[in-house]
Formats: sequence, C-alpha cells, structure tokens
Amino acid sequence: MLSTASLQGLYAPIAGEMDAVRNEVADVWKDAIRHVHGPDAQPPAPGGKLLRPALCMMSAGAIGATSIKEFVPLAASMELLHMAALAHDDVIDGADMRRGMSSWNAQWDNHTAVLGGDYLVARAIAKMGTAYEKSSVILNAIDSVRMMAEGELVNFGLGPDRQSQEACISLARQKTASLFAVSCSTPAYLVDLEHRDALHTFGMELGIAFQLADDVLDLVQNPETLGKPACGDIVEGKKTLPIILLREASSSEDSARIDAMKGSEISDDDRDWIAERMEATGAWERTSALANSYCENARNALGPLPQSTYKDAMLSVVDFVVARES
Repeated sequence: MLSTASLQGLYAPIAGEMDAVRNEVADVWKDAIRHVHGPDAQPPAPGGKLLRPALCMMSAGAIGATSIKEFVPLAASMELLHMAALAHDDVIDGADMRRGMSSWNAQWDNHTAVLGGDYLVARAIAKMGTAYEKSSVILNAIDSVRMMAEGELVNFGLGPDRQSQEACISLARQKTASLFAVSCSTPAYLVDLEHRDALHTFGMELGIAFQLADDVLDLVQNPETLGKPACGDIVEGKKTLPIILLREASSSEDSARIDAMKGSEISDDDRDWIAERMEATGAWERTSALANSYCENARNALGPLPQSTYKDAMLSVVDFVVARES
C-alpha cells in the first residue's frame, strides 16, 4: 500500500508548481471561510492529494509545454472544482467528515455548504477566464461540472433498488472520472490539440479506477487512515460496485446484517466483519481486478505521447491509484 506522503515523491517534476497551486487554492479557501466567520478567521489549510492539479500540469509537460508555471492557475481551478463537488456531495450524503476535518455542512448547515461549493465553482471559472481568456478552456472544464450533475440526477432517478454494475461504472465515469479527464485534457487547448483525445481517455480510465479503489477502501480501511468514517457507503444505503458484488455473494442472513447497518452507527466489530466478508466473498478481489483493467487502459492511452519525465510521472500516478491507502 502507498500513502499520500509517498505520492509527493511522484510530484518531483512539478514540485515548485505544486507549491504555487497549494497557495492559490488556500487563498480561495480562506476567502470562502472568511465570508462566513469574518476577516480575522484563520482556517486550516485545505488537505487532499491534489491529484487533479498534479495531473493537469504533468499533462501539459507531457505534450511539450515549455513553462509548467503558466498552468498553475488552470491546475488550481481543477482543485477548486473538485473541492466544490466534495462540498455538494457531503450535503447529498449527509457526511460529517471530509479529509479528516468536519465537512462544511457539519460545521454550518446544508444551505451554507451548497453556497460555499457554488462560490468555489465561480472562483474557478473566474481564475481560468482571467489567466487564459480562451473559451475552449472554460467550456472543456465546465463540461465536467455538467457531467457530475447529470450523473447524480440519473443516479437519483434510478433509486437504490435499480442499481447495477453498469450503473456503478456509469456513475464513476460521470461523477469522478470526468474531472480527471478534464484536468488532463484541458492543457491541450493551450499547447497541442493533437494529444487532447489521448489525455482525455487517460484521465477517464484513471478516474474510473480511482473511484473503484475508493469504493473498496471505504469498506476495508480504518477511519483514521481514510480521514472519514469507514463503511459510510453502507450507512448511507449506497450501492457501489463492491457492495453489489458483496451482496450477490452473501447469504440472506449476511444481507440482513448489511441492511441493518443503514442509518446506524457502525461498530468496530461490524467494520471488521465487512472487511472479512469483502475478502471471503471475492468482492474485494473482483473490484480490484476491474480497477486494474481500467488502469491498464489508462497506461495504453499514453502510448502515443513522447517519452518524458512528465509521462513517467503520470504512469507512476496510475500505479499509486490502485495501491494507495486512502
């Protein structure tokens, strides 16, 4: 297993630029918090892996950008869009924790959290428009916002009783992978459109793998490492791919025990039992195998790109996605 700390080593080719991204994101984050708590508020720095902005800048370098620094505003915008999506997700899911801290909706209320997410979207769009003045950059990025919203709407329309393996992959494609794809492909509008489709495919395949790995970690990892409560998907009554596979391989008694966890506070014994059943039923192995197949698709998508340290770093990120701890 690889930790978030080990991920920082993969960012070596863009280390200086990543510091600049962190600063830009932190400035917007502080503005959002201070709108609620006043100008003297000192919020902690936002956390997270910063995978999307890192991949944005790596993609720029991989297709021949001469100055990665020019892509810092774009990369920061991708992280702001991601943070906005998380804020909205926490409202939808009723989640209390995010990145080891109280979620916005837990700190304040749903109304304020939604407005906070909207504020981050607006700042991301403004940042892209100011830095690049190119409509294709903004339109490509906002396409991900559309896809995320559509994914949630379709999922809501299906309801919990009509979920399927295909629906889970579709939701992962729209809600998670779309922003990975946009983060990777948008630099092509500023450097070389020849590689736009390859980068988009890379991001999409990697994003699906990331979500599948995330769904497994929710069921088998401890809360301290996750930075949020474990087995949250079961508590919320979600039907992620590993949960569907787990239920398909479970007895009626085991299924009843899983059902009883919905809306409840899960004990350590329940969490241990879920992790054990994930392994015993093969749900863990089957989901991980599928995630690895999407990772292989992502690697193949980078084939046409010229050899570079940036491309090597992107391939290393693929390895990280399925080997991470959180």
